[in-house]
Amino acid sequence: MAITGIGVIAPTGIGLSPFWQALIDQRAAIRRLTRFDPTSYSCQVAGEIPDSVELDELVEPRKKRATSHATRLGLAATELALRDARLSPSTWTPHRAGVSIGTALGGWLDGEQQYAILLERGARRVNPFVANSSAPYGTAVDIASTINAQGQHATFSSGCTASLQALGHAASLVAAGRIDICIAGGAESPLSPLVFAGMCRTLELASDHGTPELTSRPFDRAHSGIVLSEGACMMTLEPLDRARQRGATIYAEILGEASSCDGAGIYNVDSNGDAGGRGLRAALDLAGVGIDQIDYVCAHANSSPTFDRKEAKVLGAGLGEYAATVPISSIKGAIGHPFGASGAFQVAATASAIQKSVVPPTTNLEDPDPECALHHVRGEALPREIRTALVTSYGYGGVNDFLVLGHPDR
Repeated sequence: MAITGIGVIAPTGIGLSPFWQALIDQRAAIRRLTRFDPTSYSCQVAGEIPDSVELDELVEPRKKRATSHATRLGLAATELALRDARLSPSTWTPHRAGVSIGTALGGWLDGEQQYAILLERGARRVNPFVANSSAPYGTAVDIASTINAQGQHATFSSGCTASLQALGHAASLVAAGRIDICIAGGAESPLSPLVFAGMCRTLELASDHGTPELTSRPFDRAHSGIVLSEGACMMTLEPLDRARQRGATIYAEILGEASSCDGAGIYNVDSNGDAGGRGLRAALDLAGVGIDQIDYVCAHANSSPTFDRKEAKVLGAGLGEYAATVPISSIKGAIGHPFGASGAFQVAATASAIQKSVVPPTTNLEDPDPECALHHVRGEALPREIRTALVTSYGYGGVNDFLVLGHPDR
């Protein structure tokens, strides 16, 4: 299944090019929070999307009041993906177009804001659209109505793995011939006082660093926790032969996707990585790819010691000795961790790496954690032909998801 368009709204900027360049240059987009006053919080940094005229112009004016912040980011990323793919609603039959979106929190931020208005100013001052627009499904609904997609429609809200699962689902729908095109990806806006308060209390967020840009440190000995970020990344998926026929740019092909679960509770992980390893091998089997055919692993690694170390265990369980030799990197030193949208951002980075034959390095990885003994790409980008790549994603509750990408001419 071909990826023919990618739209990125990230802390690094608007568009795929600045996102990719930030990864190559190891330029982190982590700053002190401005969305609310973080003074009383143990973590005061995040990856924010600055308000801009350019972002505003990507969303229809009539959608702005009736949608959540996450949805507006998703709508903007969808518009960019369609432009990149040279597609528009006039190029498809509505009932043959679908939408598949992943988000962990959806419009939580907007719901929290409206609850404060309810307490302070009363029920008559609450935005009448809040109940539906802030629900996780709101983003997919508004994308579908904007682009006139009347075919298969789904929202995944499985935590950090949500958008990777959404992309896998979209690829399976198009491959089965149930739709001709699918808009798929993730949108997330978790930078709210309540989310920060809870995650600071559970010590999941990073300890403050004197330099905000150095706070997110995937796989590094100094990793101290997650740095939350927001954003949206959407893609257009269509059959490979159709994409070639119309002369589209083909970034990569989705070859297979599979999930598993540790089954150890919301905060616990499988101690030896076997559950994740089984999911990883299932994805390779579905893709028809051998372990030694993987040229690059784009890791979930989010600067949490627990999740970074889980990554090493899962790769060891799934890839065996090959885990120590395959190049691996994480994008989250540069953009932070956008929860349910993170998998889509990883796919965008991996598709770009395949297209450009370059593995991006892990930003802020200076001294690898000895419990993450992998073949890290750090310091500078690694020129490498990538025929097949693996994208990994892990979430609270022990959900594991894996997606295999291939070069379109492999």
